[in-house]
Amino acid sequence: MLNFRKTVELTPARERAAERDSILSACVGATGDVTLTDSAIIILYVTMLGAGDMFSLLTTSLLPLFNGLFILPMAFLAARFGNQNVITHCCFFGFLAYILIAAAPFFGGGAIPVMLMMLIIFAVLHTGYIAGWFPMLDTFLSRERRNIYLGKMRFWWQLSSVIFIFIVGLCIGKHPKLWHLQLVLLIAAIIFFGRTFFIAHIPVFKTHKKETTKFKEGLTLSLRNKSLTGYSVYLFVLNLAAYGTIPLTTIYLKKYLSAPDNIIVFISAITLGGMLLGSLCAGKIIKKIGIRKTFLIIHFTYALTNFLIFFIGKDTMSTNLTYAAIAVLLLLYSFTFANANIVSTSEMMALATPGNKVMAMAFCGSFYYTGQGLSRLMSSLILGCGILAPEWHIGSVVFCHYQTLFLIYSIAIAFAALLLTIVPAVFPKGNYSYYMQ
Repeated sequence: MLNFRKTVELTPARERAAERDSILSACVGATGDVTLTDSAIIILYVTMLGAGDMFSLLTTSLLPLFNGLFILPMAFLAARFGNQNVITHCCFFGFLAYILIAAAPFFGGGAIPVMLMMLIIFAVLHTGYIAGWFPMLDTFLSRERRNIYLGKMRFWWQLSSVIFIFIVGLCIGKHPKLWHLQLVLLIAAIIFFGRTFFIAHIPVFKTHKKETTKFKEGLTLSLRNKSLTGYSVYLFVLNLAAYGTIPLTTIYLKKYLSAPDNIIVFISAITLGGMLLGSLCAGKIIKKIGIRKTFLIIHFTYALTNFLIFFIGKDTMSTNLTYAAIAVLLLLYSFTFANANIVSTSEMMALATPGNKVMAMAFCGSFYYTGQGLSRLMSSLILGCGILAPEWHIGSVVFCHYQTLFLIYSIAIAFAALLLTIVPAVFPKGNYSYYMQ
């Protein structure tokens, strides 16, 4: 049963305490999230269970895809029953699903179906956390502190994730056994449980205006917010084009370049390190060059990185240089991704209508996460259907189907740049409204 807590007045001391607890919750929760969804570990794990390319990439698409599909109804629950209440309950039951994912091999022939079902359950429950997270921040985080806080919060959770993944890479060796990865997932699940503990310590603060709790009314208000709607469409297209790169590179390293497992995990840690550096620098970058130029550079870097990975093949350079080049490019890509996350989140929070922020941010989030999920889902289906030629040539240079996808990503990202015309921060026109806290 949900535990409805009394609201308290927001004071400077409580604001700082809430910021601290929310950052700690992000650190422990994200370490578990990343291990299960965005690191090389889950791909290596499902590969050991006998999954092919299609299923391996599919597992990385479930979390963002279900976030996009279920965030609106979860936002309604968060507005109705309270952000912290929904978050803590979803995180607790998500922890139980996490444990069963680690235990999947014990189900024998049913290991992959059990793992898939638990991943779906975890993804749906994780949506409750996403739906309540930003509206919860909005109850104690002032507009003036948004970029600083978001950069700081992302820096610390990414540092925690990098350290954990790096330690895993040191421990598992070149050819880990299945139980090694099970142990990694079990430890990550226990760390993930800390999110429930820290969120429970954040009070429910009184707000000046009661949030809309009627689903239809909240959705209607969001649709009428033209600036938010246009921005949401843009985020969907950008993520659809850009979000498949990192997991595809992991599969490319494993299946085509035959990289050792610990090297793949190390590159995964370096990739997370790029996000860490991006979070640390994002506020300064945005302040120095402005949001408009930041968006343009994001598109350019995304497209360029995919284009360069497209040219890295088996015979392009020596093995060690190949791994180093991919690591550097993924570091750059994730650095850009961190900047995109921060500028996107800040813009979303600014465009959300007061009194309807839970539903407004969930509305934008549904486009954001659905684009991410579909990017990986479509890539997995393309690989699974075999519609791309296994190999093709330009002169004497041989390209494989993985490289073809990198080229497609690059072209799609360049196309998505056309939609910057509907982003208020880039081309302000019409009645675009920014709302102060």
